[in-house]
Amino acid sequence: MTEVKAAAAEGRRQRKARQTRRRILAAATELFTRQGYTATTIQQIAGQADVAWQTVYSVFGTKAAILSAAFDVAVAGDDEPVPVAERPFVQAIRDAADPREKAGIFARHLRASASRTAGVVSVIESAATTDPEIAALWRKLRDQGLRGMTLAARGFQDQGALRPGLTIPRAADILWFYLGPWSYRVLVTERGWTLDEYETWLADALYAQVLRGG
Repeated sequence: MTEVKAAAAEGRRQRKARQTRRRILAAATELFTRQGYTATTIQQIAGQADVAWQTVYSVFGTKAAILSAAFDVAVAGDDEPVPVAERPFVQAIRDAADPREKAGIFARHLRASASRTAGVVSVIESAATTDPEIAALWRKLRDQGLRGMTLAARGFQDQGALRPGLTIPRAADILWFYLGPWSYRVLVTERGWTLDEYETWLADALYAQVLRGG
């Protein structure tokens, strides 16, 4: 009975810790995107999250770590510790037999990811011009994105879906261009495309440029 109570108490502590972490990230994301990284303080984040500023430091350590975590959550859509390779959309792409269907699934994922990350990415890019720590974070995130797209390109090749004559590095570059914030920013944010229009364009572009049959 004692062990059961201890396990239940530990479970409550873990749930409370996750809830606190989510509140901090939600508060930080809103403040970062509204007033910028430099202007946002740990104290402001703590106040908006309704926690002590010491709690923010104990959970994340630094403001840069908060921004990095905010980006990770925006990309994934949640804070579950599930690797990208094990996410349902990756399995769905792998299972789809038709290259055009693969492109459509990938485009839906990129649409959702880009719409979540656009604000945070703008914060990171802006802060990277003056903050060396954020500049290093931005380089790391871009490197991670390119590595992820390299794995995606290799997966397409292993599935026999990669366009003939297209190398994995070149395919990764093309995928990274679409994964990055640039196309979303230009077409949706600046030119006013709807998300449906953006997703359709992405699916067509991925099919035509990366996948067999395109």
